[in-house]
Amino acid sequence: MYHPPAARETYACSDVRRDPSYNCPNADLTRSLRINDTAGNPIALRSNNESPRTPRRRARKNIMANIQYDVAIVGAGPAGATAAILLAKKGRSVVLVDRAKFPREATCAGWLSARSASLLEALPIKPTAIGQSAFRDVTFYRPDFSESAKPKFEDIPGYLIDRTRFDNELVATAGSNDVSVRTCCAAVDIRLDESSVTIDLGDDGTLRSRLLILAAGRNTKLLDRVGVATGSNESLFWTAQVDQPLTQKVAPKKSSVDVVLGLDNGGSFGLICTTKQRISIGVHWMGERLQAVPTLVLLCRRAAEHQAVPVDLSEQARAALLISSPASAALDRDTHVGKHTLVIGDAGGFISAASNEGIYPAMWSAQIAAEVIDKALYSVHSQDELMTFDSLWRIQMADYLRSPHTDIQFLLPLIFNNQPMADRMGAAFFLGENI
Repeated sequence: MYHPPAARETYACSDVRRDPSYNCPNADLTRSLRINDTAGNPIALRSNNESPRTPRRRARKNIMANIQYDVAIVGAGPAGATAAILLAKKGRSVVLVDRAKFPREATCAGWLSARSASLLEALPIKPTAIGQSAFRDVTFYRPDFSESAKPKFEDIPGYLIDRTRFDNELVATAGSNDVSVRTCCAAVDIRLDESSVTIDLGDDGTLRSRLLILAAGRNTKLLDRVGVATGSNESLFWTAQVDQPLTQKVAPKKSSVDVVLGLDNGGSFGLICTTKQRISIGVHWMGERLQAVPTLVLLCRRAAEHQAVPVDLSEQARAALLISSPASAALDRDTHVGKHTLVIGDAGGFISAASNEGIYPAMWSAQIAAEVIDKALYSVHSQDELMTFDSLWRIQMADYLRSPHTDIQFLLPLIFNNQPMADRMGAAFFLGENI
């Protein structure tokens, strides 16, 4: 009796045919099970939930072009990985592409709004896997640390996380949900055909899918290729950050977050996140770009002088990297929908204007996008379904993303001398509520 060859595992980094015995540096993140024919070539499978209208085009020049996916996602950060997990849970075939090698370092304050709890449970992401530490101890400071105020919260306002572990866990969870993860692969071009999307990976071949999610982070140059323009009046935060592990001798007893308000006449602020293991000090600057790092150096020195932090990081701060952040830019863009495409996360400007926090808004935009994409795959008129994304995210997210529309300098005396105002500022900063 004929017995078909047993399924064997293949590891997807830059070559889908890579030998399984190869010790890929990303093997723990990119592992996926595929069925191969007698010649060793991967066979594209269709889940029971997949629409029967899925096209089955096959290119002959490259083996990767033989793989047909419902959805291709470019960018494996919080937005892209979240969308991949949620779509895979719906039975969709998904490929997740990122140029980086995981785990990767990220310049990020490393905190999440408490509103993310239900989404983390749905993925699911375990708190212990991402170094999650709930915080309730929050202090607002003036720039010279001469005054302070402690807002009160009915429940915890958020969680401090290890961003490197967080990104790593999201990608690993995607792989464990049968997402085909391709790290070390850069999407150099995107071609939008009448019924499919082709992603050019340069020397690593091509991928083809029915629909595309672009989550390649801020400043991605792929937006023009999918016909989604950035807003003409987008404001930028310049973010500079320094962090350092803490020894047991100086480590605090509990996690805390300090916010230094009023660094300039705009919305610039400083953020100090402290756990038992690590401290992070950052400046989110809306002024002249070249002043961001000097402002961080001064903030680190003043914080140490006033014993707001256990160590002085002013010297390390001089070498801090500077990145741009399009805070609340999503609100200024005409659309996040291109042909066969949705744009989410930092690439779509889904960042809170009040706190410059982008992790939870990125994941939230991915959650909405996954619902829209799933419906579009069932629809004869998929583009019409994709167009609903613009209205859905605005209805659900606009209030969270937009600026409080108040003069912070005017509010400072009230925040530091009036407890209800301090409480309202805390709710606006950490929970996206209106002042």
